[in-house]
Parts: sequence; C-alpha cells; structure tokens
Amino acid sequence: MLKLLALFIVLPLLDLWLLSALAGDSFLGFGFAVGLVISTGLIGASLAKRQGLTAWRNFNREIGQGVLPANAMLDGVLILLAGAVLITPGLITDVVGLALLMPPIRFLIRRQLVKKLVSRIDIRQVGPTVGTHQDATVIDAEFQRREDDVESDRR
Repeated sequence: MLKLLALFIVLPLLDLWLLSALAGDSFLGFGFAVGLVISTGLIGASLAKRQGLTAWRNFNREIGQGVLPANAMLDGVLILLAGAVLITPGLITDVVGLALLMPPIRFLIRRQLVKKLVSRIDIRQVGPTVGTHQDATVIDAEFQRREDDVESDRR
C-alpha cells in the first residue's frame, strides 16, 4: 500500500517540484524545462521502439530454436514499462524510463526479478516420480477388439 502511495502521489509531486524548480530558475527557464521533457520523451520513444523490436526478434528466434524465451519476455515487459513511464510527464520518470531502455541496466533488473520470482516458487513432490522405481516391470502390449466381443457388449 505504501509503495502504491509513493508511486502515484509522491513521485508525481517530486516530478512537479523538479519541473517547477527548473522552470523557476532564471538561467534555465520554463522553455528549457518543457523542451527537456519533450526531448526525453522523443528520444525515449525512439529507443523504446528500437529495443522493443530487438526483444521481439529475440523472442521469435528463441521460439524458433525451441527454447523458452523467458529473458526476451522479461525484456519486453521492462521495455513496455519504460515506454509507459516515458509518456508520463516529468524528469524523474523520464530518467527511470531511459534507464530501463539501457540493456546493461535492464539485465541487472531482470536478474533481480528472476531471483525474486524463483525465491517465491514453492516446488513440492507429490507421489513418486518417473524413474524412481528401478525394479518395476514394464509390460508392453497391444490389443484388438473382435467383432463378437463388440456384439456381446451391446447386449
């Protein structure tokens, strides 16, 4: 709950404060602050498109090779998140979005996400698994149903 409060209330207020501080500065001014937000949005959109296409190609390549494309899927989710954060006006959110578009930073975040997800997975064995009974007898058989058996079943 506190994380959501920080995300939806505190972060926009910090962004607004930073923009007003930049706009109120006599050296930088309002035009610079608006231009900075617009330019980071345009640069971010271009990077998000390029990185998204790369993630899509990696996803398709791994699927074609018969490999589970877990890294490509996580990259795609992080790039999508970066795009969403970049369209939110503000400099702090733009910095976060641009950071998510950098492959080395995305790699570190992806690794932390995987660690967190794996630590939450609880694997339990229920009953014996295949290959645990070395002395089991396997009977391979075929059957055919004869016509007279079919007629006796109908009666």
